[in-house]
Order: sequence, then structure tokens, then C-alpha cells
Amino acid sequence: MRVFILIMMPFILFSQNEIDKIDGLPNDVKWITESREYESLCIQIYKTAIKEIRKQAVRNNNPVIVMDLDETVLDNSNYQIELFLNNASYNSVSWNKWVKKELANLVPGAKEFILEYKKNPNARIIYISNRDHKTLNATKSNLNKLGISLHNDVFLLRKNKNDSKVIRRQEVLEGSGRMKDYGPQKIVAYFGDAIGDFPDNGSYRFGRNKFIFPNPMYGEWEK
Repeated sequence: MRVFILIMMPFILFSQNEIDKIDGLPNDVKWITESREYESLCIQIYKTAIKEIRKQAVRNNNPVIVMDLDETVLDNSNYQIELFLNNASYNSVSWNKWVKKELANLVPGAKEFILEYKKNPNARIIYISNRDHKTLNATKSNLNKLGISLHNDVFLLRKNKNDSKVIRRQEVLEGSGRMKDYGPQKIVAYFGDAIGDFPDNGSYRFGRNKFIFPNPMYGEWEK
């Protein structure tokens, strides 16, 4: 079991050469940072998604998609490397510090997908993430630094522990709560790295309008 300590050293970005030289890096992190299979899978998922969304564009010129952020759009493997090097476990303090550093990279294929999707000026992304809502500005800044357009987009970050993704998805569909100024939204597709990122709805199917990304680093399956 890893010993819990707070990370005192500042977060840094590791180059691929530096990652390759880290001895004993866990296989889950190595797979994300070094394997060609991970990169290929993510690109494949995003390419499939844009094809499916184009099919629906014939009937809907104002598409709206819901995306998770971490390990779906943003790659936080450098945070996992820092935890490993400091013999530490995940904790909200170090995580929020990492988010505010604005050092996350992009998941392979994410930028190309978003650029293609946003060729439609009416296209909207609603980001539903369990990042603390207090990190909203840092999150937007991180995405901007990576060349991600946020025009017409909406961010629904978590306000507190009871603010589940189910609640936020309901607000999106009903046009209630934080979405009252936007009205009810018809969602073309959902994107995430965990089952909890998707509605339990028979009208949505994986590979057609639900797209899930591999994440062996963390998840509900650990419990």
C-alpha cells in the first residue's frame, strides 16, 4: 500500500523521454503514456464518433453533445506520475492543485474531433465533469492553451458531493437549474471514460451515440 503524503514539489510536465526513464512506473500509467494501442483506440473512437454525428446532422443543424473532461478530453497522466514519484495516493488537495496548474494534455484525437465538430457554428458541447466548480477558470484556461474552442459551450462542474452527474444530465434535458437560460437540450451523443458518464437509457447505444474511452488508471472498479 502506498503511504499517503502531500505533494510538496511543484507539478511539472514530463517529456516522453523522461517518462521512459522512470523506473517502476505502474503498468496502467505506462500503457496510457507509452503504448501505441492507447493512442490508436482513442483516435479510433473519436473518428467513429464524428462519422455518427455527421449522420445525425442531416436532421439536426444545432447539435449538442455531452462530454466528460478528465481522461476523455484532458489527459492527466502527469498527475498520476507525480503521485507515483511521491509515493502518494489521490487526494482532493493535490488534485485541485494539479488542475489549477493548467498542465493537462489532450487525449489523442480530442482536438481533431472538436475542431471538426465545431465546423458547425451552432454546435455546442456541454462539459459535465466532477472537477470542483471552483476550478472552472483554470479548466477553461487549460483547454484554451491547448487550442480548444469554447464558443457556445457550457460547463457543469460539481458544486458539492451531492451534485451527481445524474442531476446535471437531468438539468440539461429539462432546461432546469443551471440550464434554465438554455432551455431543454436534445443530446446527440455522450462521451466519457466511465459508465457513470452515460445515461441508462435504451435509446443510446455504445458505438452509435455513446462513446467510452479506456482508463486503467482509476475508476469505480477500484472499489
